Order: sequence, then C-alpha cells, then structure tokens
Amino acid sequence: MIKEYLLNEKKMTEIVAKMTEKKVTKYEDIKQEFEYWISNKAYKSDHPLVINGYTASDIYALAPFMDGLGVFTFMVTLRDEPNKAKEYIESGFKRK
Repeated sequence: MIKEYLLNEKKMTEIVAKMTEKKVTKYEDIKQEFEYWISNKAYKSDHPLVINGYTASDIYALAPFMDGLGVFTFMVTLRDEPNKAKEYIESGFKRK
C-alpha cells in the first residue's frame, strides 16, 4: 500500500520510493498509522501512537505544510533522534 502511494500519488521514481518506504516502514506501529492515513486521509484520533509526547496529529498541527508522508517520516526521526527532532520542533520546523 505504501509503495503504491509513493509511486502513484507522490510520483516518486522506483528507487526513491523504495528508499522512502524503507524509512517510513522501519517501525511497525508507525507503518500501520501511515497506512491508516493513506486509507483515510486523516490522522488516527482513537488511541493514536505517541512518540516522545507527540502524535502524528500534533506534528501536523505544528507543521501544517507537511503532508502525511512528511509527518510519518518525522515520527521516525522523533523515535530515532529525539534531540534532533526536538530542535526542529523548537525552531518551528525552520528549513535552511
């Protein structure tokens, strides 16, 4: 489901889609919520995944310019690199 989304909706090449899919499916719980988002175009509100105090919906509220892919990729960063993620959040997701 995720690879089809990346190829068809995000118009990624096969190689980029494969690399992106690898990151966003690194953790089963994040993968499942991303699949929910793809199917429903909404963030889970009933018992959502919480990583370091943030849900996917919280991240979207803080960074509404992100789509679901951006939000769930950031959820992986939040788990893997919590200090780096916190810096992004505190900076208002400033991009260089």
